[in-house]
Amino acid sequence: MIAGRSYQRLTGEEKGCALLISASAVFYFTGFRTSARRPKQVGYTAVWLTEQGTGLIYPESWEMQIEEMNLQGIDEKISYKGSVSQFQNVILSLIKRDRPQSLWMEYEAIPLPLYLSVCAAAGSVARMDVTEKLWAMRLIKSPDEIQALRRAADVAMEAMEHAKKILRPGMKETEVVAEVEYHMRKAGSWGMPFAMKAMTGARSAVVTRVPQEYPIQPGDLFLMDFGAVVDGYSSDWTRTFCVGEPSKEQQELYDFVWEIERSCICQIRPGVSLSSLVKQMEEMAAGHPLGKFLKTHLGHSVGITSHEPPVIEPGVLGTLEPGMVITIEPGAYIPGLGGVRIEDEILVTESGYEILTGLKEEGLAVNGEKNEERRGMEK
Repeated sequence: MIAGRSYQRLTGEEKGCALLISASAVFYFTGFRTSARRPKQVGYTAVWLTEQGTGLIYPESWEMQIEEMNLQGIDEKISYKGSVSQFQNVILSLIKRDRPQSLWMEYEAIPLPLYLSVCAAAGSVARMDVTEKLWAMRLIKSPDEIQALRRAADVAMEAMEHAKKILRPGMKETEVVAEVEYHMRKAGSWGMPFAMKAMTGARSAVVTRVPQEYPIQPGDLFLMDFGAVVDGYSSDWTRTFCVGEPSKEQQELYDFVWEIERSCICQIRPGVSLSSLVKQMEEMAAGHPLGKFLKTHLGHSVGITSHEPPVIEPGVLGTLEPGMVITIEPGAYIPGLGGVRIEDEILVTESGYEILTGLKEEGLAVNGEKNEERRGMEK
């Protein structure tokens, strides 16, 4: 998965070094990833990337786990005793040893004390932020990454099918989250890439809410936004249901969002600008009675983390290329009624697109009463 990832590919130059310290960057270049707490249980890890190869910096207490992981693409393993000062000293010694002509760092990830020490040790060496270059490199997925993303999407899809079967009036938001996450864990998910959204009724009109002890009422809209983590890669998708027979207003809101999502997806192919997708959404909302309730956020890239640049919204730059995996997720939210968001993951192919997520039967309504009868029979 990590073969061929080099300093030159990342920075575009041959002479220099890059210090990568974020957990996602460490995983991307070395395959090392853990959900253990940092730095309490893991310590500090980093990648030292040079024209000679890839070095993994790690605390010696992780020696056994790293050997067991059989990591590929690491040219140098650099261990230290475990304290933050010793971690820092290792990095300073590498700067002294390799004497880079330039030094690239993740400005959004590196702790300030470490940054200041590195700058002092580097002296007059040119220092640059590698963050945007790193995101750009990660934007185009390799075949192995695409397969991992497929597996993560498959686990999340099965979990959404499970959610459709269990949703019923009286069930609390937190109960739904517990059941769905348990289902994904059993299917192989490493955990949750972000806090699952499961909001019922009018609560679904506020996108920043988290699940609470609110019970589903008959006829409620119920919005679910979640993903799985498989082989280090994340998924992210959303569906909105009505637990019972939807009202005319609920169905119209659902149809409005669905049509925008499908229309934007149909525009996807190599060479298409991301801004044109936003324009498509805006044109469909303009003049529509429900257009004023539509949020301007249309989507984002997905990969190691569930939400990666670029964010597809007004002002976005860039064009679609084969190997990108993005989400399209229009949403409209009416205070007092609730919100509808529909989100899918899309792979940009050589000639068009492939939708990685979806339900066996799409639609707004789930029969909560039938689900309650089914639960009774299962007991």
